[in-house]
Amino acid sequence: MIDYRVKALYYRFVSDVEHDRFDDASPVATRRGDFECNLVDGLLAAVPVVEFRDRETAKGALEPHLRDWEQSAYASPWAHSFHFDYERSDVEVLNPEPGDVYACAEAATGRATAFLVGAVIRRNSEYPRPDPAYRRTPATDNLVARLRGARDGRETWPEFAYFVLTQLEADCGGRTGAAATLRVSRNVLKELGTICDKRDPSIGRKAGRTPETISATERLWLEAVVVRLIHRIGEHAGDGPLSPITLADFPPLT
Repeated sequence: MIDYRVKALYYRFVSDVEHDRFDDASPVATRRGDFECNLVDGLLAAVPVVEFRDRETAKGALEPHLRDWEQSAYASPWAHSFHFDYERSDVEVLNPEPGDVYACAEAATGRATAFLVGAVIRRNSEYPRPDPAYRRTPATDNLVARLRGARDGRETWPEFAYFVLTQLEADCGGRTGAAATLRVSRNVLKELGTICDKRDPSIGRKAGRTPETISATERLWLEAVVVRLIHRIGEHAGDGPLSPITLADFPPLT
């Protein structure tokens, strides 16, 4: 019986939006689970620090960490949208028969890329770095999917921000529980609720006889806060220490 060992896995870094370029990005070296990873010239080389006897087991160990990396970069102020496409692996035979040559064939896989047309080119000098504290959860998956809708204009920011706020309250036992569990100032959550309750006839989530305009400053503040809260949910899932989130972490409203 022939025994194998995975020496490395290789993934292509693919930006999901044409205007977000990483042609000249500096290399990134990072530890992802049981792999030492180097991202250079758009190719991620992941070398295991423990033994994997087949590529599928190795891929199954690495790829959840790559999905964390992808999602944490999008749930950030920079909104980098990218994915890692598996390309190939280096596999060695541990006990070759004399004179035999072994080929470890594998099927090519890939994921479609979405492009944004007519946007300003953003040339990045660095690749998005993984957040070691961030872990994907079903909650972050759902919220990030809706975040894409808000960023694409398919949902207003007050609607989305109110959904995020009420989701946190439902999951953590109310607003006080959300503040304590996620280490978020109650003043942040209070201000978030106040803006979401405004009866703006254009983008508000409520109607009323006395319209209240949500200013451009308030809309940008909503975006900054809800993105940070989604990221905090992922940080909380990572079980690491959480630094407090306060009003001072966001642009002033006045």
